[in-house]
Amino acid sequence: MNWSVAVCLAIALAVSGGSARAQGAAAKPQAAPVTSGLTTLSGVYTAEQASRGKDVYAGACRSCHTPVSHTGATFAKWWRGRQLSDLFGFISTNMPKNDPGSLAPEDVADVTAYLLKMNAMPVGPAELPPDIDSLKKVRIETKPSRPSAAKTSPAKRKKP
Repeated sequence: MNWSVAVCLAIALAVSGGSARAQGAAAKPQAAPVTSGLTTLSGVYTAEQASRGKDVYAGACRSCHTPVSHTGATFAKWWRGRQLSDLFGFISTNMPKNDPGSLAPEDVADVTAYLLKMNAMPVGPAELPPDIDSLKKVRIETKPSRPSAAKTSPAKRKKP
């Protein structure tokens, strides 16, 4: 089978609720390469937008999701290195779970900004646009996690 046909079939299955959803598992969306140097560590949303996103999250997302499911290692596992448009598109078409696709694009952009804030991404001077094509220029990057003291060898730990 041609690779591009296989990708199209995989996308069609994911969008239509294909086999992964039928088995009760969420399929990880596929990423396309990002060609610009703009990342989520560049400050791509505003504090005001994230605040609005927190309100939307409280009303449309919190009943099914805890913040832990959208932060830290879990967030990085699913989204690091991907385009911000992938996250925006996933939320736009699949959320909220009880009424998929019902959020206005502006609300999706606000929730996306809130997710970035929850993951300690810096704020910037401009809001995320509610436009999937514009978000294809932004790569999701996360701050490296600091090693915990438990993971540091005993010889390198400071003695009290």
